[in-house]
Amino acid sequence: MKKILAFLLAAVMLLSLAACGSEPAEEETPAPAESEAPSGEEPSGEEPSGEGEHEPVTLRVYVRYSDDDTILPYDYAVECLAEDMPWVTLELDPMPADDGVKLKSMVATGDMPDIFAVGSVDILDSMIEAGAVQDLTEEVTANGFVEKVLPAAYSKFYDEDGKIYTLPYTGTEVGLLFVNKTIFEENSVEIPRTIEEWIAAAETFSAAGITTLPIFGKEQWICNALYDALVTRYIPDGLSSLHDGSHSIREEGYLKAAQDLEALAAAGAFPDGVTTLNYEQATNLWYNGQAAMFLNGQWEIPTTEQYLGDAADWIPIPAASEEEYETSQHAFIGGTGTPAGLSVCTWSENYDVAIDVACYLAEKYAEYNYTQRGSTTIAVRCDKPMEVEQSAMNAKLSEAIQEATSTTVMAGSGTNTELYTVLGEGTQSLLAGVMTAEDFIESIALVTGD
Repeated sequence: MKKILAFLLAAVMLLSLAACGSEPAEEETPAPAESEAPSGEEPSGEEPSGEGEHEPVTLRVYVRYSDDDTILPYDYAVECLAEDMPWVTLELDPMPADDGVKLKSMVATGDMPDIFAVGSVDILDSMIEAGAVQDLTEEVTANGFVEKVLPAAYSKFYDEDGKIYTLPYTGTEVGLLFVNKTIFEENSVEIPRTIEEWIAAAETFSAAGITTLPIFGKEQWICNALYDALVTRYIPDGLSSLHDGSHSIREEGYLKAAQDLEALAAAGAFPDGVTTLNYEQATNLWYNGQAAMFLNGQWEIPTTEQYLGDAADWIPIPAASEEEYETSQHAFIGGTGTPAGLSVCTWSENYDVAIDVACYLAEKYAEYNYTQRGSTTIAVRCDKPMEVEQSAMNAKLSEAIQEATSTTVMAGSGTNTELYTVLGEGTQSLLAGVMTAEDFIESIALVTGD
């Protein structure tokens, strides 16, 4: 999506928001000073709760800021921060969709932001080893943040040693397969219930010059997520079970899922050059009504509804067979969390303030998504009322999640980073049609030892 449009939407929505009204965290040793509001506006001049004034603090923040899903909640949080902590200025360093490559470089060079998002176990481990992040348990327990985190998001801030390194600012998400019902209707194609029907639909759309699924294959995680979705039709635990060792890559379900992905590619389901397609390019096709389907997390719902309206819906991942449709539709990809969220650099010159601000941002992200977007899959408890009517797709998801029989870790991420990387390279190759399903399984077996 074009960034100009995203900024305009953000401005419109922020003008309509009510006062944020959250109480700021008190500093232990406040020092007299004045500061500018982080939004660039003049300070209000009103004294925030707590006695005394505060020394101006500038914090560098490194988070995704590329579409409505990431721009609007961040802007909302900054607007609220300007009211509640006017002595804090945030300098945004937008995070690219690069699977954490730039963040790894930051760790290596020591040029770290004060607050940053981390969603990869291997990056988190490397940061802990380098001393760039440290246990936040004592601080975020004392300031009350831990009590506000909803149980479903607990796994997002605990590492294997039981310590808190990341503060969840998004809920535990599930992956969804979206459809443009209008395109299906105009081309007399039934919305697929089975993988066989999905492949047939791709062949029909391809013959008509219509893109079936513009997956942003430049990012390995979404390629893994698509393969994970297919695996769950045969093995409900999906790729998560490879990481924990409960299933073997030699099991037939993994091969069948790879063959399904290979067949979808052969049917023309994916655009040419799919592994170079980035998020913005893929969403442009989807939002402009040029694609029949789209795969993303449930955070995609509000923006898709904004662009496609009633033409859009999400469907269960097509089943292995019609007989298995009723049972397999309750097996979701995603829904099981891994350590991910906002973290604070140990080397920050304003470490204590950065912790409180990171907690604040996490709360405001949840508050925005709940009150302004009607999302119920949030990480931090929100006591404010929902200000919008819950959308049809969100309401449908809320009911479906209650009937979920299994979930996976989104995109099959886990503690085995070598396995995750090889999976990503393999699924990209399957999407591009340059690897067979059998060769894919062999490449994974070299890592798992099967």
